[in-house]
Amino acid sequence: MRPLVKICGITNYEDAALALELGADFIGFVMAPSPRRVEAASVAAIVARLKDRGLLARARTVGVFVNQEPSLMASIMAEASLDEAQIHGDEGLAFCEALPFPWYRALRVADVADALRLAGLWAGSSSGRLLFEAASGRAYGGTGVQVDAEAARAALLACRRTGKQFFLAGGLAPGNVGSAILSLGPDGIDASSGLEDSPGRKSAEALRRFFAAIAAASGGR
Repeated sequence: MRPLVKICGITNYEDAALALELGADFIGFVMAPSPRRVEAASVAAIVARLKDRGLLARARTVGVFVNQEPSLMASIMAEASLDEAQIHGDEGLAFCEALPFPWYRALRVADVADALRLAGLWAGSSSGRLLFEAASGRAYGGTGVQVDAEAARAALLACRRTGKQFFLAGGLAPGNVGSAILSLGPDGIDASSGLEDSPGRKSAEALRRFFAAIAAASGGR
């Protein structure tokens, strides 16, 4: 079965529209310090144009946040017309459970023990989805590095046991997304830097190849 697809690091209307036309289920906007950061007003304008074209009828918009105050996040979510938040910093379970908007947690894992520990820690959360990416020397945000295969499988199985959706992120690109789908069967995949010409600017060719590879690995669905 075809996994859900999130295209993240969106900074402009053209990239957002193409991703949605190709079949993205989520588009992500980085609302924290990053080369891909966009202001809430700019996101709101992009979202409004997408809605006018009917491109968000079946897709959702996601804001990526890192160690930001709940009141600030709520204000940004409202101004930018975002549907849900991806929590990507040091925020704990109690912090996330108190948030007044839909959210899910991104977790950075180095090895199997890490994956099992974090999956267990968040198993009781109200979020139905956990996103796993590779830990690296970078403090926060996407790493552009693939998750260790055994760690990813451990996280997947832990999510299956607790009824959480397993989303895979980190280093996914047209050349490797098919093998990731075939080997793991994730519920969702998240890609950003592997689809770019430059930070915040997607390659139309890479996007098309990415979705073609997903379809091929998913039996054409």
